[in-house]
Amino acid sequence: MKFKFILLAIVAFLSLQCSTTKDTEDQDCESTAEAVVIDVKGQTETEVNKDLILEVYFPVTNGCGLFNEFTETIDGNTITVTVEAIYKGCICTMDVPTRVALYTFTPTETGVYTLRFKSATDTFIEKTITVN
Repeated sequence: MKFKFILLAIVAFLSLQCSTTKDTEDQDCESTAEAVVIDVKGQTETEVNKDLILEVYFPVTNGCGLFNEFTETIDGNTITVTVEAIYKGCICTMDVPTRVALYTFTPTETGVYTLRFKSATDTFIEKTITVN
C-alpha cells in the first residue's frame, strides 16, 4: 500500500512539471514567412473598375500555416505579388498542405497588365490580364 502511495505521488509531481500552459507561455508560437506560389487560376479579361479575382495556390510548411497577406510591387502595368503565410500554434501537424487565397485585381485604366506571382527566388508565374 505504501508503494502505491509513493508511485501516485511521483506521477502527480511529474504531471505538474509537464504543464503545457507553462511551455506555450515561454514560446513564441506565431511567425510569418514568404510562401512560394505553385498555381494561379482565374479569368484573364476584365473591365475598368471591375474586380478580377484570382485563386492563388501555395504550400505551407506545416498544418499551422495559413494565408496572411499579399505584398505588391508595382512597376507600370507589371505587378509583382508575393504571398506571406502565418504560422499560429506551438503544436502543428507535419504535413505540407496547399492553401488557397483570393487575390483581387481592380484596374483603373484600360490596357494589358502582367501579374507576376513569386514562385521561387527569381521565378514567377505570370498572368496577362486584358482590361477593356
